[in-house]
Amino acid sequence: MDKWREKKGKFFFLVVSVGIFIVIIGVRSPQTYKSAPNPRKALPQFPYQTPDQTITRLDQTKHLLVSAYMDRRVKGWDVRIIGIFRRDSIRPLYCVFCCLNNLSRSNVPANIIEHSDNFGFPFVTTDVMCQIPRGCSATHVTLSPDSDMVKVSNQTFLPIGNQEPSGQEEENPQFNFVVCVSNLFGDYNNVLQFAQTLEMYRLLGVDRVVVYNTSCGPDLDRLLHSYSQEGFVEMVPWPIDHFLNPSPGWLHSEHGGDLHYYGQLTTLNECTYRYMDRSRYVLLNDIDEIIVPYQHDSLIPLMDMIQKQEPKAGVFLIENHIFPKNHFEPSKKFHLPQWEGVPGINILEHIYREEPNRKIYHPYKMIVKPRRVEQTSVHSVLKSFGDVFKVPPDVCRLVHVRVPLQGGLTVEQLNVDTRLWDFHEKLVPRVDEALKRVGMLSSERQR
Repeated sequence: MDKWREKKGKFFFLVVSVGIFIVIIGVRSPQTYKSAPNPRKALPQFPYQTPDQTITRLDQTKHLLVSAYMDRRVKGWDVRIIGIFRRDSIRPLYCVFCCLNNLSRSNVPANIIEHSDNFGFPFVTTDVMCQIPRGCSATHVTLSPDSDMVKVSNQTFLPIGNQEPSGQEEENPQFNFVVCVSNLFGDYNNVLQFAQTLEMYRLLGVDRVVVYNTSCGPDLDRLLHSYSQEGFVEMVPWPIDHFLNPSPGWLHSEHGGDLHYYGQLTTLNECTYRYMDRSRYVLLNDIDEIIVPYQHDSLIPLMDMIQKQEPKAGVFLIENHIFPKNHFEPSKKFHLPQWEGVPGINILEHIYREEPNRKIYHPYKMIVKPRRVEQTSVHSVLKSFGDVFKVPPDVCRLVHVRVPLQGGLTVEQLNVDTRLWDFHEKLVPRVDEALKRVGMLSSERQR
């Protein structure tokens, strides 16, 4: 009995000693414990490349890829890839998906759709429609001229945007109005007019202006950077001149080059899809144009009224009205001293408007509901899912201050239109503030 007690005591002492030893080691050596965590199963990693700029070459072809978006509005297809294709070298392609970091097991034949507007240029805006393989939770996609899976691993994969928006997002989008501005290129440096245009749009209820920028003048670049920092302008780099010889004009037979007007058609389509699920309306126009309501103080009541009258419409055509920049308002009431020396046109000084010659072709620009648009051109949509409505010019016009279209007209033959003056009390100080931020206000430069 005594021996049993003795053994029991030794055993108890041994257990206590071992416990104390473990506690001491754990307290004194925490890093040793952390350095040897329980082994975990490694997550599968797919070594795909993603774009480092907005334009990507498609290997083994003469084509360029821009972006990819989920789009199930066309039956049988899931993803739309926006690209720029060489018209004379279009061959069958295959869609390759990345499904949660793994390649899809098989390539799917693509449906290649050239846009009908090419204006004779060798390169054309192109949609490529892809069907996601069953069981694939697709995050990225690319195209390949080869069906061999082994040969596609080095392709650049585009992230798929607009992933499955809910109906609630469509009813309550992030923005009401987004303006998509056609490409900036060359040394365009019209600072004053662009500042006035941006602030006019802000007064009219626009939430964001998107600019596709190849190049511009140094002063305008500073202004755009300032607006970009505050979030009102989104700058999308557009280095098309690194890939092609883009044309500065719209017709190949007159202007030459590889692609219409620095890829204007591609950027308008890309911007429409970029904001398809984020904005109720998208305005498609140039940098020197403003879509101005003439019976409402902003775009919101304008579109509410039109939408009630035309509930099936998804595309709204706004007639272009030219205000020749060579005719000035004689009183010079808006020839303001603080804007002296600022590069560009002062749109408040140009109140004389040409009457459009409607007997010949007259261009429009557009306000669209992006989810009703499949393909767009500059002055009209190519494919859409709703009605098209021409907005009467007494309701809304495109104010376009530029060189005259009907150069032979005198001032007496033009219409006086001072609609922009209705906004001057808010517009002028806002433009002053924008120029002040970048040190371009005359009073600021003199300090």
